[in-house]
Amino acid sequence: MRQCVVGFIVACACACSPPDTEPDAGAPQPSLDAGRGDAGAPPGDAGDTDGGVPDAGAPDAGVDAGGTDAGTPDAGADAGFQDAGTPDAGVADAGGPALPLPGFGAVSGACGPLALSDLTSPAPSTFETRLDFGMVRFDGGQLSDGGRRLFTTPNAGGSSGNSELFSFEVLHRCELAELFATETEVMYTPASSKKTDLVVRLEGEVVGVSVARAFKFPPGSPLTVTDARTLLTGKFSDIQVSSQNVNPPWRWRKQILHILAYDDVARQAVLDAAAQLDAGVRRDTILYVTTTDGDDAFIY
Repeated sequence: MRQCVVGFIVACACACSPPDTEPDAGAPQPSLDAGRGDAGAPPGDAGDTDGGVPDAGAPDAGVDAGGTDAGTPDAGADAGFQDAGTPDAGVADAGGPALPLPGFGAVSGACGPLALSDLTSPAPSTFETRLDFGMVRFDGGQLSDGGRRLFTTPNAGGSSGNSELFSFEVLHRCELAELFATETEVMYTPASSKKTDLVVRLEGEVVGVSVARAFKFPPGSPLTVTDARTLLTGKFSDIQVSSQNVNPPWRWRKQILHILAYDDVARQAVLDAAAQLDAGVRRDTILYVTTTDGDDAFIY
């Protein structure tokens, strides 16, 4: 079984989408068992470039870099599939539930490391997790309440619905994040501003989340450090714009750039590229890298 990673890079530029063939923005809600031929495929999403098309004709804060996404049509989801595996039991967070919380796919890594100081300090930081889907069919019943809300709510027209969905699921299961607003609910001044993909509450703080995929087309092509640097530079730049222009009550002081990495090569490229960037480029941002494993093609 091939290993994959949670990150994002496919076209350059604060949830999970099938490979995009760039249909029209504002795609309809996912249908059941559509398109991939694999009855176990996870939910499909709107078919545009990653990160979504911003309102009023402006590009979203989240666009993949490093190539076009693989062209798999959107895939629907049955609500009754089996779980991809029980996540590893973690340490309870300050007397709370054991982490990671249960859900679709096995989450491992440093679950629960984000503290209030991480969310308020202007200094950049980096955290890593893994998400293994195994070879099991998608089970919508395993999603959290916030995940189901994202699954049934169209984003701003991008093809990144699946990556945004599972970005939230990882943050919810590892960090106890709660969904505060979807991409289309957040307002900016000007309206054409770069946008983030979702907004969560963590430790009582409102936090923007920008999602990207570290991936190079065609599948199996190694993502280079240069590719990753291009992706990160664009994403960090967009994050600073969306953070400056977001309106209350969604205004945050820090964002999470959540990279879903296709494999360990992409993961390492992202970490190496991040180490080369000036702290000013990464200011007020947490880099959160999730490497995906198992049957994860629907993410990219």
